Amino acid sequence: MRVIFIHGFGENESIFSKVVPFIPGGHTFLNVWELLGDKPLPGINVLVFAQSLVEKYDITQHDVIIGHSMGGWIAWHIKHFTGSPVVQIASWTDPDRPIKPLKNVKIIYWLVRNGLFFNRFLKRLFTAKGYKGKPSKQIYEEIFDRLIAGNKENIINQLRLILTPVPERVTVHPDLRIHARADLVVRPPREPYDEVIGDHFTLYTYPEAVYKPIVAFLNHLQKK
Repeated sequence: MRVIFIHGFGENESIFSKVVPFIPGGHTFLNVWELLGDKPLPGINVLVFAQSLVEKYDITQHDVIIGHSMGGWIAWHIKHFTGSPVVQIASWTDPDRPIKPLKNVKIIYWLVRNGLFFNRFLKRLFTAKGYKGKPSKQIYEEIFDRLIAGNKENIINQLRLILTPVPERVTVHPDLRIHARADLVVRPPREPYDEVIGDHFTLYTYPEAVYKPIVAFLNHLQKK
């Protein structure tokens, strides 16, 4: 069984480092930074990107896709093409679940391009407002630093995966949703989900709460 991991916005495969040792199967990690590249992709959306991943990695219904945050959003669209079992961690299927600072995406892209969205001042402000004294503070700051230093067009390409509407209706459902009610990045799903302690980064700060339901799900799959 191949298990494919897809990280979230601004993250990399290290976000899964605390849970991966407990998850059976062969592990494949997709690096969204590398896959999107540093050139503007104004025509990209999550469905187009998901289809490209299916073709590049020969993803089939025999693979399991585990995605965190944006990675779970991508994983859900992969299932649209393949029927692969999908585990979403701190993710969504309704576009209104991610908490957006602004409604106008053109303004968001302009702010990112000009270094006015991800900078050290906002890092200190957001950390103090949402993560001060929390176990997730370090991982949040690492991700923010990566966004400060990262190629701006690449970051905008990642945002396009989240913010660009998809013309085709996706009717499949994730097989397992794991979410913390105190998540400050993505609102909890309206659908049933496994509630865990912590926040958006529970898979890193309280990994046992996340890998246990995943292992139980994978064991159930293998018995079918």
